[in-house]
Amino acid sequence: MMSPPAILGACAGLTAAIQLLGFAVAYKLQTEKFYDILGGLNFLALGAYSAYAGQNNDSTFANDGRKVANTIVFSCSRAWLLVFLAWRAHERGGDSRFDGVKDKFGMFLLYWTVQGVWVWMISMPAIFVNSVAAEPKEFSILDTVSIAAWAFAVAFEIIADVQKAKWVKKGRQGVFCQVGLWSFSRHPNYFDPFRFLDVSNDLEC
Repeated sequence: MMSPPAILGACAGLTAAIQLLGFAVAYKLQTEKFYDILGGLNFLALGAYSAYAGQNNDSTFANDGRKVANTIVFSCSRAWLLVFLAWRAHERGGDSRFDGVKDKFGMFLLYWTVQGVWVWMISMPAIFVNSVAAEPKEFSILDTVSIAAWAFAVAFEIIADVQKAKWVKKGRQGVFCQVGLWSFSRHPNYFDPFRFLDVSNDLEC
């Protein structure tokens, strides 16, 4: 079995390979259409690789409930991201973030590099759980609560994304999305803890 630092390093190398290959093809074709898709696939690749590399002769991946639950919830979250971003790229016919960028080698490479760093860092907790050698134990109450909270967060993300996609399709009424779960955030983009109180206006400067 590889050590956790070795698995983390291998995941960094795998991420670099995926992103650099994606950049090379995208720059050659002058397209950004599979940028987000490769980001999503990169997540799934790290989840699968860390699950495989973290096994040893005494404890396979399938025998460790924590690793299985960790990888399933992580993969479901990232698979949704992949599907959603792929659909969005198809629906919009491109990504305006790359206008005036994809023909500039250095800047376009920076975009792919940043995505790689983002994918690797977001994946680190899942990689760590899969790479640590520990005797499988029965789920504790904390394990159950943590998995339930994570699953709830994934469901929350999916519902919010669908609601915002519908809002965008209707013409972005109100400039910032304020429907469904998005109505619980202060705009442009941070949580409003005073939503149900009448003191929020008094706290604004």
